[in-house]
Amino acid sequence: MSHKRPKKERLFDVGKPEPKQVGRKRHLHALDDPSEQVHLPARDGLVPALVDGLPARPVKTHSANKARMVRRDLGTVSKAMARQWFEVQYLELFAGPGLLLDDVTGEEVPGSPLEALSISRPFDRYVFSDYAGVCTNALRQRIDAQFGPRPDVDVLQGDANDPAHLERVCSHINPRALVIAYLDPAKPNLRFETVRFLAQRFQFIDFIINLPFSGIHRSLAAGGEDKPRLMLNHPNPLELLHRDEGRTAKNIRAHYDAQLHTLGLHHRTRRCVRTAGTNSPLYDIVLASRHPRAIELWDKANIEPKKPAGVQLGFGDAFE
Repeated sequence: MSHKRPKKERLFDVGKPEPKQVGRKRHLHALDDPSEQVHLPARDGLVPALVDGLPARPVKTHSANKARMVRRDLGTVSKAMARQWFEVQYLELFAGPGLLLDDVTGEEVPGSPLEALSISRPFDRYVFSDYAGVCTNALRQRIDAQFGPRPDVDVLQGDANDPAHLERVCSHINPRALVIAYLDPAKPNLRFETVRFLAQRFQFIDFIINLPFSGIHRSLAAGGEDKPRLMLNHPNPLELLHRDEGRTAKNIRAHYDAQLHTLGLHHRTRRCVRTAGTNSPLYDIVLASRHPRAIELWDKANIEPKKPAGVQLGFGDAFE
């Protein structure tokens, strides 16, 4: 007698609307007077949220919208790739406290961990990590308050660039699963060795990486080369510096792509995020994969996207 395995729902099925969360309110709150909270003195870069009193991270509007944009992109990729793997698991380093405060509008919006957990077709497992205990504690409390007990969720505190911590993180992930790794530090603190560690550990892994070329340019121009050296895996990153910031960005992109290529991540694409008003390029959201289908799906998801307020999206080279 044969038994059919029930079809397992997957993350981010963009073809179906998200169901209403019965009895669960999303963390979304707009302040009547944003200055009351936005101008509070920040401790560890955080301010207390009005919605629950827990720490929130003040960010610019483009960052407040980034979690939603990445969710859309991941959704298209994950929906198709899930048919080819038994499990799809989500890893987010630099997860933060789970709530963002738009320091322009004063709106409190879910961070990427809560966005990922709120969708109708969840991953088989979630692993969140952050260096700051104040962030992991806040994230745990918000997950518990919004979703209740979740045995499929782990929240770990530790340095994302520490191999010992990465070993602990990876111990929670099925090595045979398709892993979606979202690496988006609030500051350019992601070392390339962390990317290498994960790429060598998991055969099936897609990376979503924030490449802050504008911040790297400013750091190099000010003579600070230690963090760019570690992030870009370049022995002398000052060689990438050019008096024209656009040329520096091209140099950084080319070098970083070459480094990803050495890890077998031969299929890459990017989205450039710019500021509103001046339309200045800030950083790339880079997708890197061993599977060409991931790029096809990413590009499909990014055809003439809607532009959230305060964000302009560019594709390919932002400086052409």
